[in-house]
Amino acid sequence: MDLPQQLSTALEHLQAQDFVGARSLLLSVVERHSDSADAWQLLALAHQGLDQIEAAEAGFSASLALSEQPDVRTHLGDLCRSTGRFNEALTMYDRALIAQPTHIACQMSRAQTLFDLGQWAEAEQAFVSVLKQNAETINARLGLAQCVQYQGRQQEAVALFQQVLAGAPDNTTALNGLGISLKMLGYVDDATNALKAAAIREPESGDIHSNLASAFASAGREEEAIAAYRHALERQPDNIELHDWFNGYLGVMGHPDYLLSYRRVLAQSPGNSVFTTQLARKLLLNDRGSEALTLLETALPVADEPAALLRELSRVRRELGQFDEAVLAAREAAAQQRGWVDSQQELATAILASAGDYEEAWALLSALVRDYPLEQGFWALYLTALRYTQRDDEYEWVSNYDRFINIATVEPPAGFDDCPAFIAQLRSALTSLHTTTRHPVEQSVVCGTQTLDDLFSRQAPFIRQLCDALYQQLKPIVAQLPHDATHPLLGRNTGDVGFSDSWSVLLHQRGFHKNHYHSAGWMSSVFYVTVPDAVNAGQREGWISFGEPGFRAREPLLADHWIKPEEGALVVFPSYLWHGTTPLATAKARMTVGYDVLPI
Repeated sequence: MDLPQQLSTALEHLQAQDFVGARSLLLSVVERHSDSADAWQLLALAHQGLDQIEAAEAGFSASLALSEQPDVRTHLGDLCRSTGRFNEALTMYDRALIAQPTHIACQMSRAQTLFDLGQWAEAEQAFVSVLKQNAETINARLGLAQCVQYQGRQQEAVALFQQVLAGAPDNTTALNGLGISLKMLGYVDDATNALKAAAIREPESGDIHSNLASAFASAGREEEAIAAYRHALERQPDNIELHDWFNGYLGVMGHPDYLLSYRRVLAQSPGNSVFTTQLARKLLLNDRGSEALTLLETALPVADEPAALLRELSRVRRELGQFDEAVLAAREAAAQQRGWVDSQQELATAILASAGDYEEAWALLSALVRDYPLEQGFWALYLTALRYTQRDDEYEWVSNYDRFINIATVEPPAGFDDCPAFIAQLRSALTSLHTTTRHPVEQSVVCGTQTLDDLFSRQAPFIRQLCDALYQQLKPIVAQLPHDATHPLLGRNTGDVGFSDSWSVLLHQRGFHKNHYHSAGWMSSVFYVTVPDAVNAGQREGWISFGEPGFRAREPLLADHWIKPEEGALVVFPSYLWHGTTPLATAKARMTVGYDVLPI
């Protein structure tokens, strides 16, 4: 056979997925025709089919060295993407598109890679470009819908997913995406219907059943939610995020199987550090610190990642008051993971908690806030270090309660005679969303409940009215703050904000918020829907306090600023400020809406 015939035969092998036969033929071809770019390309595809990544990459590179072809450059980009080398993949796609700007397969791969990188706005534009060339490209429309969904534009996402389903009603990706967006918008019955349809078509998908479980939970359908979570775990038993969601739900429902899934995994894999540390964390948060300590100490000798266990061991020991032992564990973890920010953070926290070398902790945290200026948790700890080292001027500059904590009162939306009338309706509507029975231990709430999912994503009229009323107060507060590039708060100020996360909390008798900060915000706020009379009794019951760290310490720091809640008022503050509340002694509930905002 001549070269064209050999290449045609090799292509037939590839199309039949006979990669071994194709490789065998093509190896002999390139030995005799090493100057054939097509032969090298087909050989690379054979290697790729056999998962021989390095050989495939060498083959594509050899082909490109002989002839610059957009198809081959795209294949090489796809290979880079499949191995997680996303930036290299983008370089390949960009070079291919210079040679052939209308190469749709390359444009699709580039858009999907941007999505992989979390660059959703850029990916959105890339998918739009594909659709301008070919409006019938289903995968481009799906990609566009997912980009819009990840950017929080759920109503647009619903429309795009529905466009896909109009032509392909069995498309499980579209059904799954539609269910997620509908759930976020608060249309939980429609969401469960879409996700049930997806699960019927793809019964082995753990992701779909996990999303279905979340929709059932939002709809208050406890038994179905738990069954769907279990179905998902059967298909993804090693998915640590899924275990977290499942047990988080079991916890707020007071279910007897809470934490059991972790123990089942660890019974089979006692050295699994990821599952061990997460179980230990949940035990600690449930006031079962001694159990957490035993778990970690037992697992440490067989752990696949001892440093992770040592880091968690430090946390547990300091919360049990074993401060010196905590520092030893943290130092060992930091020594094993030099440069790891989690280990540096825990070491600094352990030193502060132990009343050790405060200057050492300050130095560690100074480096962290310098290198990671957007991390609110690092700034919260840094403020604590400033107090311990008596750097009062800098503490005042960063925290500046008088300047950065603001109080405002909402105006009644159209259709309401006054604010109390609006608050009364809001209170009633929010109460129906508190479908759980216990507080989520991963959050700050104690003796209360917290709504599921992002509250402000819901399209219910009362939510839209609340968002508008809050934004009217937030905008002038933010606008009056100056811009100062050297300041952790002011350096990000654009004069405007958008909501990034939101929830409602209902505290009961003895309820309070543990001292905490908001890791995903820039500024945070609490809006008071119900304030018990006891708040006005003069004992600071139910008041919000600032400055007291959220970890146990040998030399504890007390709060240094308090604000009395008022019904219909909102308190706005930097997300990095430690804050909590004084427990309620009264039996009357206290309802709030909490939310974070980011600059836009």
